[in-house]
Amino acid sequence: MRFNLDFPLDPLNPLGKTSPLLAIPGLNTTASFPYGVTSSFPQGRLFNNYTIQNTTSFVRGTHTIRFGLDLMNQRARQAAPFNERGILDYRASTGFTGLANFVDDFGGNNGNAQRSFGNPFYYPSLYRQAYFIQDRWRASQSFTLSLGLRYEYFGTPMNVIPAPAFTGLFNIDPVTLTGPFGKPNQINDDKNNFSPSIGIAYAPNFESGILHWLFGERKTSFRSGYGIGYDSYFNNITSNAAASAPNNLSAIFTSLSDATNLRGSPVLSAQLPTTAPALTPLLSQTGIVKDLVNPYYQRWSFTIQRELSRNWLLDLGYVGSKGTKLFATEQLNPLVPSSLRAPVPVSVPANRTMARVDPLQGPRSIRTNGGSSNYNSFQAEIKRRFSNGFQFTSSYTWSKAIDNISELFSYGNTASLSLFAIPGYYGGARLDRAVSSFDRPHRWVFSYVYELPWLKQQRNLLGYVVGGWQISGITAYESGNPYTITNGQDSDGLEGNDRPNFNPLGQPGVRARPDRASPTGYVNPDLIDASGNATPINPQDAQFIGLPANPDPTKVGPIGNLGRNTERAAALKNWDLNVIKRFRITEGLTLQFRGEFFNLFNTPQYGTVSVSPFSPSQTAQSIPANVNSSQPGVFANASSVDGGGRVIRWQLRLEF
Repeated sequence: MRFNLDFPLDPLNPLGKTSPLLAIPGLNTTASFPYGVTSSFPQGRLFNNYTIQNTTSFVRGTHTIRFGLDLMNQRARQAAPFNERGILDYRASTGFTGLANFVDDFGGNNGNAQRSFGNPFYYPSLYRQAYFIQDRWRASQSFTLSLGLRYEYFGTPMNVIPAPAFTGLFNIDPVTLTGPFGKPNQINDDKNNFSPSIGIAYAPNFESGILHWLFGERKTSFRSGYGIGYDSYFNNITSNAAASAPNNLSAIFTSLSDATNLRGSPVLSAQLPTTAPALTPLLSQTGIVKDLVNPYYQRWSFTIQRELSRNWLLDLGYVGSKGTKLFATEQLNPLVPSSLRAPVPVSVPANRTMARVDPLQGPRSIRTNGGSSNYNSFQAEIKRRFSNGFQFTSSYTWSKAIDNISELFSYGNTASLSLFAIPGYYGGARLDRAVSSFDRPHRWVFSYVYELPWLKQQRNLLGYVVGGWQISGITAYESGNPYTITNGQDSDGLEGNDRPNFNPLGQPGVRARPDRASPTGYVNPDLIDASGNATPINPQDAQFIGLPANPDPTKVGPIGNLGRNTERAAALKNWDLNVIKRFRITEGLTLQFRGEFFNLFNTPQYGTVSVSPFSPSQTAQSIPANVNSSQPGVFANASSVDGGGRVIRWQLRLEF
């Protein structure tokens, strides 16, 4: 059972029971008191994998040929996260807390009884197949060529639910309100996943001259390669479709209060739905495009490795990749102004339509292959092999990652990663192409291990104190994570994540929120006067100018000119250190004491989750960046979220 005491209790009546004392003016009337299991439970996943793998190699002259297969029969049972058992949500109402209404079984104002109907269990079993062949040809002592080909078929596990597919628009009968939406369907197979690859390795051998000085006797190698790989379909896509119409139908009863009925509907518990509602195309769907395919990646690289001396190795390289047909979430039946809606017969009642492209259908949040990405980088690494108790690796990456969508699902308490600013129908994928949310132009990492050389044998008391120490750690510096400034109001009338206007001459970090009561038409929410009100601002003085809600429902309103991921959090600077002390008890018995120091110097790392189990959730890491709704003083302010802190862990381990 779930109880949410999200309201102030009357100190004279802390339990919130019905009494004259509850009729207090100004009492919180918006709090809720949900009763029941959260809508995402129960859910679970059980997988039994039966695998056959085999690789065969044989040598023919200078050719080494390998071929093999990987067959997996996966038998799965899963429970999708939807509200099968039901929830009673008791709300506060004038003069009564949510708890008081719960005790007396009144729904309050906007309280509700809701429940989902359908089969939460589905069995996404699949038969995954992969076959490969590779020829490694050593053409000479210095040159090797590798050619390979792989084929994979991942199956279509989403087809185990009755209706996983998006069935399209403009196919609903306006008289019967029926069409393909409510009928069983399937996703098409994707059976053309061939992955070629090529690689070369060249280690020249020059016996004298300047080339010998540059490259040595096979102390330098050149490597290059290109390959294609496919991404596997993953479970949550099917799980979301199973928990959505038409596979799952949700019914809800809502309690309302008024002046004559202060507490809303009595006996709310008796209103828990017992039968499924009618299936109509106006219900929302989280589905899958019918021809969904596995995303594929092209990867290429060119590297130079040079042995500088006996224990030193230098590695320089260019590495790139391109992602095509990546998974994306798109609203394929978005809310639009009336001028962009399909016409419907005048005989269709208004309650059987929505203000969408296809007015006879509801929202369609569909998983598509609308994503794409591109990555290019220069990478350098210098490594000292373990010698005399010491080794280290230092690496630097200079890169650029570009995409039009960085995550299939919402991430970090924002939808800016998972939805286009405007629907894909109207060029959203193209307009959102920008630096990726995972772009880190600069990253330097230094890792090391040092075993102190003193008294390792620990033969006496001094040896036990001084010997057996080891220090290791990782130091990382990298660019901050990008984030998007959002508008907070639907200015264009097109469903999506609207963005504001950007004024390059405005004061950095200053926003202007539309406000009709202001003499300038705008206020600065971060500058509060003595009365607690936001002060007027000339929009030309602000860097981010918010756009008001679309004033004309018949046509498209203004679209902000700000791009995606234009802002960036502060750079990350982190030192992690391990200190280990080993006590040698016998030849085969050792006691190890370890101290682990994460973020040793307690440097704020905004936008990065702390390793501490007591840190705020991931959703608390999002930098407030909404022009209209972000609270005063926190807009585009990284220090307003948890930046993590030093975490120390102690361990004691017996090794034998």
